[in-house]
Amino acid sequence: MKRCVAIALCVTLLAALTGCGKSPVSENGEPSNSTNVIKWFDCFNGDEMVWDGVKEYNLDEFSGVTFRWHPERLEAVTDKEILPLYTGMPIESVYFYDLTGDGKPELCSTLSIGSGIVDNRIIIYDYAGGASYELSDRGHFDYVLNMQGDSLVVEKRAYMQDEIIESGELVFLDGTIQIKTE
Repeated sequence: MKRCVAIALCVTLLAALTGCGKSPVSENGEPSNSTNVIKWFDCFNGDEMVWDGVKEYNLDEFSGVTFRWHPERLEAVTDKEILPLYTGMPIESVYFYDLTGDGKPELCSTLSIGSGIVDNRIIIYDYAGGASYELSDRGHFDYVLNMQGDSLVVEKRAYMQDEIIESGELVFLDGTIQIKTE
């Protein structure tokens, strides 16, 4: 009996020390710990594109703000205004991930741009800082985000090709989006 109590105490202590247990949850029921990637949707990786639809998402880190997606634009909606954040043709994915280290997640998206000649690129929108950053090389490379485990990964392909030529974790260093390869 003493051994069972000792094991239970050790497990409880270990869970407390490693952060296991109840995680903060956003209004959507997703974990809201800004050190983790939160997938809203990803049409390149299994989610259906709703061409005539609207999607909305709320995060505890941005109280009073609803992020609203239309296929061609993303906006922040408050009781005072609708603020356009960025556009695409369409916006293929949105993830939330704290890349800048300020404790508030950035919006990380793959979007397509162009009419006739279309490329895929990545945009990071720092809603807390009011800045956006882009990873693109029109006509030379396509860039697509996807989630692998707890990481947000960039896949780089030659323009309009399927073969991945570089892949690595999405990082933000020296004011630019970069691919961390090992």
